[in-house]
Amino acid sequence: MVGPIGDRDDPHGSPRRIIFEEAVQVLEQVIEPACNALGLEVLRADQISRTGEIPEQIFRQLRDAHIVIADLTGANPNVMYELGLRHTTGKLTIQIGERERLPFDISAIRTILFRRTDGGLVEARRLLVQALATGLQSGGDPVTSTRVWFEESLIEIDKVTEIEEILDEPGFLEKLADTEEGIAALGQTLVTATSIIGEISGIFSEGAAKASGLAQSGGPASAKLALANRIAALLENPANRLRIAATEFEKSIDRIEPGLHYLFGRLASEPDQLAEAGEFPEAISALVAASASSIGGALDFKATVEEIGNSTRSMRQVNRRIAAATQSFADSSKRVAEWKTLVEQLPSRKASI
Repeated sequence: MVGPIGDRDDPHGSPRRIIFEEAVQVLEQVIEPACNALGLEVLRADQISRTGEIPEQIFRQLRDAHIVIADLTGANPNVMYELGLRHTTGKLTIQIGERERLPFDISAIRTILFRRTDGGLVEARRLLVQALATGLQSGGDPVTSTRVWFEESLIEIDKVTEIEEILDEPGFLEKLADTEEGIAALGQTLVTATSIIGEISGIFSEGAAKASGLAQSGGPASAKLALANRIAALLENPANRLRIAATEFEKSIDRIEPGLHYLFGRLASEPDQLAEAGEFPEAISALVAASASSIGGALDFKATVEEIGNSTRSMRQVNRRIAAATQSFADSSKRVAEWKTLVEQLPSRKASI
């Protein structure tokens, strides 16, 4: 994140001390909890820089970071310069700022506005979680100035890149290595999703036990409502993480499948390449089996979630996200299970599969 820094060593009540305290307030009450809710680690620009300059590390973070959050409160010149550099990348950039303390020419770009009150900061945190979750799922569009400024250069770059890709086509072993890495990441995402689903199931089980106790004791509807809302709040974090994992799982499959079809086509038409493939076909077979076995469990879990999720508005909303993520995993797992036909093409494995 980038934002105003101020000076913690200035006297209390001085302008730079106030800037420091306000920046820390936004960091600790809005940005850090929003990022932590999605498993993201916050790195503030001043943690890797010296006062008054932007060193190489800052430039690299602005260029390479998957997400940059910019607090534009007060239109600090350094922050505006850093934001301009970031806009040239076209990567996900989320702007926040205190109402009526933003530069006019930036306010036209979508920005999370807040008032510096307890309720205002809570609302800003909620909106930032939504923006981060959406951005992680679908990315972000470059601002108009960036698109216009670089559109001709990008066309030329695309032409050069296309020619270079044709001239520098990866070989069989390079594609095999890339695909193996993608498969490993895919398997890890599946493990992560299984863990998150277990976490969600635990919250459901604990909530069901408490609800049963309330029912047996004849607890009032207000107590049941409060319990349901507490359960929904506990589910927010894992629900968001499950949605992100489901998106990553689908994106990994989209990235892997073209190379996978190429590799298995080569292996089927050139059996002598099987020796170089090593345990790759067996690894695919194992992933196919794991995905096939997970489809039924994912759909059963989705049905359970949908059955539970109608008691309150908050439960209905969070459970709808969980059910959608689970359905996405089931659909993606079906695609992986269909890779079995690729393995069956291999001459030495037709009889054993």
